[in-house]
Amino acid sequence: MKNTATRLRSLCAALAALVILLALAVPAFAADGFADLYYRMNDSAEVLTEDEDGELEASLEELSVRQSFDVIIATIDSLESEGCTSMEEYADDLYDYCQFGYGENRDGVLLLVSIGDRKWHISTCGYGITAFTDAGIQYLGEQMTPDMADGDYAAAFHTFIQWTDAYVTAAREGHPYDVDNMPKEPFSIVYLGVALVIGLITALIVTGVMKSRLKSVAPQRDATSYVRQGSMKLTNQRDLYLYREVHRTERPKESSSSDSGGSSTHTSSSGSTHGGGGGSF
Repeated sequence: MKNTATRLRSLCAALAALVILLALAVPAFAADGFADLYYRMNDSAEVLTEDEDGELEASLEELSVRQSFDVIIATIDSLESEGCTSMEEYADDLYDYCQFGYGENRDGVLLLVSIGDRKWHISTCGYGITAFTDAGIQYLGEQMTPDMADGDYAAAFHTFIQWTDAYVTAAREGHPYDVDNMPKEPFSIVYLGVALVIGLITALIVTGVMKSRLKSVAPQRDATSYVRQGSMKLTNQRDLYLYREVHRTERPKESSSSDSGGSSTHTSSSGSTHGGGGGSF
């Protein structure tokens, strides 16, 4: 009996210690800048396998913590199934009511994909409005949509995560991707080598053909043998103006909102300020 009582006391003490640790852990998670513990990969449409879902969740968690910037992906079957008519409205409300975001300004970005409607929308908040300009969002959409159109959503979401990391880094360095600073595709030295080889082969073929056509002509020291005596007679003489110079000044073009760069913003139903944009696939 004595041993049993001792074991029970030890078990109770361990349980009490665990409860205390859990109680202390909740404020710790809240104090790290994020509102609470939550899933960042919300695949309501079930377009991912279990392994893909877990891998994407881990990638989103790592990126969000490392950049101190919340990154979330959500899929839905359709807007109609959610009782909504606007991708922008649904994405903003999902971000607000789930309390996504890092820090006081709730910095972050959310990608919403409606499978049935074949639409996507990016909602930004806080520092996300700075990092994701209107032009940058459209460029990012162009990188994701080919995989979405093929039904490879896992690949599209990995592309979104990779570019999000690059976008946030570029913004923190003081040059967010925008109309005058879009990402440049890496140039491979292999392409240069291939282009040189193709150019050399083409030049050899062309010069070879030209040379073969000149075999019947003997080389001459000068051009006198090609001129017939008395064959050149001037019968008419006049001055011709071969060209003229015209100076024109281009009229300044009025810049449109799409060319001015930056991020457009709006207010969600909860009163929060969001940026964003979207498209179809």
